[in-house]
Amino acid sequence: MKNKYQRLTKEEKKECQKMYYSTPKGKEMHLRLIRLSWLGILGILFSVFLFGQIFLKNEHTIWNYFSAISLLIFSFIFLGGSYFIRIKVLNQFAIKIPRFKNR
Repeated sequence: MKNKYQRLTKEEKKECQKMYYSTPKGKEMHLRLIRLSWLGILGILFSVFLFGQIFLKNEHTIWNYFSAISLLIFSFIFLGGSYFIRIKVLNQFAIKIPRFKNR
């Protein structure tokens, strides 16, 4: 079963996001989610840099591969987590707002 937020139209989703991000709690959550997304993106970029360094300098050790792969995995977890947290919070907000209750 889809979430309430996922069943909204594109315009309603934008309206729900705008309403939520205008609240004090929404502003704080938005900043945290942006920070989490940036950490994920920077982690992915740095892990690609590490892979490049491994292959350019021919330093093929288990520790180098382990550090690059673990950083890449955690970066994807951060990006996915920020997405799922955003959807969860917006879904809870859409359920509480009477404008979106009958849809």
